[in-house]
Amino acid sequence: MFIIKCEAGFDASHYLSGYEGKCGKIHGHRYRLIVKVQSKELKESGSDRGMVEDFGYVKAALKEIKDLFDHKIIIEDDETGRRLIESLSAMPEIFDYVLVPYRPTAEEMSRHIFNMIKEKGIAVHEVELFETPTNSCIYRED
Repeated sequence: MFIIKCEAGFDASHYLSGYEGKCGKIHGHRYRLIVKVQSKELKESGSDRGMVEDFGYVKAALKEIKDLFDHKIIIEDDETGRRLIESLSAMPEIFDYVLVPYRPTAEEMSRHIFNMIKEKGIAVHEVELFETPTNSCIYRED
């Protein structure tokens, strides 16, 4: 089995609606994203011959993810999230956000990112998303 690995980082904040703990308020992270792509066989023809996948293609997918989340507040698309956006949208010059259909935990985000990469036809094996240097979530379809 061959596995290649690409990495990206982005800065974002998120809001965990209904969370009763230290992280129950809007707070930010320096996210670190590691994506692993696997194949039992290497490509046999074309410019990608001898490769699992072109690193450039994987890096382009990671750039799209970075651009989606970087320097934004990640907010669940629920009643609370929409109220939050409504209250802050009066200041678009200092506020940017992305709505997601889930509570933006590391677990849900890693699954979402996995599926975004998979939809590009990349044979993604694993996504690891770090919220801090020592706390991460790994998502795989096993």
